[in-house]
Amino acid sequence: MSKYKIDVKKNSLSWEKTYIRECDKIDCKQKGEFKAPKSRKNLNEYYFFCLDHVKEYNKSWDFYRGLTVNQIESSMREDTIWNRPSWPLKGNPYKVIEQINNLYDDKINNLNLDNNKSNYFQNKILNERFTTEENKALSILNVKLPLTLEKIKKNYKKLVKIFHPDVNGNNKNAEEKFKEINKSYKIILNKLKNEH
Repeated sequence: MSKYKIDVKKNSLSWEKTYIRECDKIDCKQKGEFKAPKSRKNLNEYYFFCLDHVKEYNKSWDFYRGLTVNQIESSMREDTIWNRPSWPLKGNPYKVIEQINNLYDDKINNLNLDNNKSNYFQNKILNERFTTEENKALSILNVKLPLTLEKIKKNYKKLVKIFHPDVNGNNKNAEEKFKEINKSYKIILNKLKNEH
């Protein structure tokens, strides 16, 4: 037994009528089938061109026209993260800065810069606020900006645990380092007390 199929006549409704869009290029009567964005700022507004004119438009299209090199680089960096802020999946986003600082320090240490060149990377604020002795104390305690009493104490405790004479036995180098750490800690604490 075969199924009977009803033949339905399809009427085109007024809102279903399609019209042929002409190419947006002046004096072109061809069908405008291909979309092209109007500008970098209006990416959702389009011109409609025929195939020949869309090729011509695409050759002349420059998304970064009128931007400086820094703006272009910034735009490209934002595009790599889909214009959304990013942070590591584990931990909080504030650890990113610490990770960047550690990475930067590792890269600088790998360069094996001599003393003259390493001055290039020194922080101007540190140089103006602190004497050379205080700067040396900061480097011994391995403290980074911004300075907080918490951070100084944390680094001090960590270094003391590593270089304490009870842990290292009769190691003279560890003992000297331990003395340097204590002296540096006192210098920085006195500096912070004097400022407040």
